[in-house]
Amino acid sequence: MLKYHLMSSVVSPLKAVRNQLFGSHILSKWQQSGKPYPTPHIVKQRVISQYKNKYGLTTLVETGTYLGDMVDAQRNNFLQIISIELSEKLAFLAKRRFRNRPNIDIQQGDSAAVLKKITPTLVSSALFWLDGHYSGGLTAKGSVECPVFDELDSIFDYNKNHIILIDDARLYIGKDEYPSLDELTQYIAKRDSRYRISSEDDIIRIEIN
Repeated sequence: MLKYHLMSSVVSPLKAVRNQLFGSHILSKWQQSGKPYPTPHIVKQRVISQYKNKYGLTTLVETGTYLGDMVDAQRNNFLQIISIELSEKLAFLAKRRFRNRPNIDIQQGDSAAVLKKITPTLVSSALFWLDGHYSGGLTAKGSVECPVFDELDSIFDYNKNHIILIDDARLYIGKDEYPSLDELTQYIAKRDSRYRISSEDDIIRIEIN
């Protein structure tokens, strides 16, 4: 048993270093290629970490758990992670995957409806990662393909200076139930004029001026 624990204590740091080197390799190749779509997952992971550190945030709220890869990537970066998944099957699998992580809460249901319950309970500013739109394949589709306005309403109704990141910015061109970036900008200006909106590396960033 002691031997097992000693081996585990060595393997975990080695695995972390290996993953970091592999991620840096992917990032370098992507940048050298002109940052083509799709944006590598490692880039999105690092953007979330950057905003977490920039604003000193300890809570991550995600819509669109899917397979739980973003939750897994951030599991040690936040004191609290709440992830919402519409698909009952995917939510079940994610709950099972993170059943031994007390700081991770997987919620099943419509993202906007669950956010309405969650946001009033947040005691401080949180980082929101909105990725709850329908993407085909295993993803579930709610009453609309892109629920971003309903999600944002749920966040701004109980706003505590939250920071918001929206994945897949390339889809927000005003087609197929996705608003355009201009429409999102107008919405944000009406809800809270302190915020600015920008888009980089396929991520829409909504943060306080």
